[in-house]
Amino acid sequence: MNALRFEVAFEDLPGFRADAVLGKTVFEVVKEPGDLRPVRSTVMDIARYGAGNPERRGVLLLNEPKISDRRILGEWEKIMAIIRPEVLKRLAMVIHRAGVPDQVIGELSAEERGSLETIFKEDHKHSSRAHPRPSEAFFDILRILINQWIKRAGPQTSRSLAEATGCTYPTIAAALEKMENYLTRHSDRRVELKAFPKDEWFRLVANADKVRQTLRFADPSGQPRSIESLLARLQKLHLEGVAIAGVPGARRLFPALDLIGTPRLDLTIHCRTRQPDLSFLRQLDPALKPAGHGEPARLVIHVLRQAQVFFETTPDGTLWADPVECLLDLHEMRLESQAQEMIRHLVLESI
Repeated sequence: MNALRFEVAFEDLPGFRADAVLGKTVFEVVKEPGDLRPVRSTVMDIARYGAGNPERRGVLLLNEPKISDRRILGEWEKIMAIIRPEVLKRLAMVIHRAGVPDQVIGELSAEERGSLETIFKEDHKHSSRAHPRPSEAFFDILRILINQWIKRAGPQTSRSLAEATGCTYPTIAAALEKMENYLTRHSDRRVELKAFPKDEWFRLVANADKVRQTLRFADPSGQPRSIESLLARLQKLHLEGVAIAGVPGARRLFPALDLIGTPRLDLTIHCRTRQPDLSFLRQLDPALKPAGHGEPARLVIHVLRQAQVFFETTPDGTLWADPVECLLDLHEMRLESQAQEMIRHLVLESI
């Protein structure tokens, strides 16, 4: 019987690290996806793994998805239409929801099925730890370096990166090695980005749901408050650790943002515990309730659990999220052209 291993990297696949490996089978877990982007990107990762060797198999595990099975299966069919048949037959997907038998698309061996419970338990253990998993740690370090580059904060030490992320020195070193092409290394071992890392940025965008927890809220009352009203109420509360992001945050950094109105209010919360304190929602708007599948959100909350965040407080006491958070929110809202425009602006500002 094959032994189950966790967090395994492959020399022939730079940047890819499987959540679990059983023999020649890799398992990738996507926890609580709120849209189809992480599903799409992860399927392509396991397909890339399978294409390298005819004995390799890949299994995508969706753990408590926030999107419907119908949408997931529709996306799976679209992706499968572009994957070579000899690779396709070695891929499978498992949709896991508590209290409901796992839905399996594709074929799993008895040994692979027997490993699922252990893999889901291991994923839960990782998400409860103070230290991020290596795959998440890479993106935490990338975000910090991009924020520091945008703000022209200068080179960073491994110690400062470790303190900001809560990662160990070996994890920091491994992440920096992966982004070597974008780094300037100084004689005193400090590092900084020498240019905006476009390739790594789009990997971060595709994996955003793995990096930060997202909570969506809607107003089913039929008479929702305006986004401007929610924003004004929030600014009066002066909440600790709750920063304004999304479109308002992007406009603060880039007033020329080409967008009329504000589609929704995005907030970023810094929370080191598993469950963030959302009691402030009663003060903000008692009508807000968790959004159902496919229901438009009025308020979206993103939770960051890294040791240090880069929020800014303006003289009026308002807390604002960092540029990376605002950009990720624009991408999530499908405001791709506005995100690209803002990136170009920030790049020129940083030259």
